[in-house]
Amino acid sequence: MEHPFSPTDLNRCSPFGFSCNRCRTCCRYKKIQLNPYEIARLADNLGLSTTECISRYTNTNGTVLRFTAEGTCVFLDAQGCAVHRDRPLVCRLYPLGRYVDFLGVETFARLELDEGCQGMFRDNSTIAHYLEEQGAAPFMQAADRYLDLLWHLLERLKDQEFAPAQSATVLATVRAVTDGAAAGQDISWTDMDRAVADYCRRTGIPVPLERDAQMRLHIKAVREWAA
Repeated sequence: MEHPFSPTDLNRCSPFGFSCNRCRTCCRYKKIQLNPYEIARLADNLGLSTTECISRYTNTNGTVLRFTAEGTCVFLDAQGCAVHRDRPLVCRLYPLGRYVDFLGVETFARLELDEGCQGMFRDNSTIAHYLEEQGAAPFMQAADRYLDLLWHLLERLKDQEFAPAQSATVLATVRAVTDGAAAGQDISWTDMDRAVADYCRRTGIPVPLERDAQMRLHIKAVREWAA
């Protein structure tokens, strides 16, 4: 089968541009995986807690954005994306794919457009400029931090002194990040508000007001738990 990405191994200096004509074709028949920061941004946009946002708008305990039975994103309305200001990273990058390996090396790939997409590729700019246009920086930084956390959890699984019961829990968490939680499984760490509130209650420190600070504390809490 033909690989859906072309060309690959691009970098931020590579020629790239895209003009979206708001046909909304790319908002259908997708599996949009979310990290806790993306859920938090959506929750803030909607005036909800992350707990409420996960319950209403995601599947598999907050790891995948919910789509309707007709295959449409739950946030798509007649005017377009109802949460456009805080849309997930994968939506911001389309039709660009971003990949970061375990060494932190970043590459990009230009995706083939969805059938019927009315957008147009441009080569009169660069990937770096496109990322700036899409406001992608805080989302990429958050994605990198959670990816680093994932690598940390995987390394913990290699620890010979890791208790078997805890190994099973860490592995379940890793699977929740990579594949989505198993049916009925509570992976509460994806719920930033809940996890941070619990950590602050146990440690006696105040809950940070800013999302970036909450994210840093959230990652710290998970690392300490895994340790």
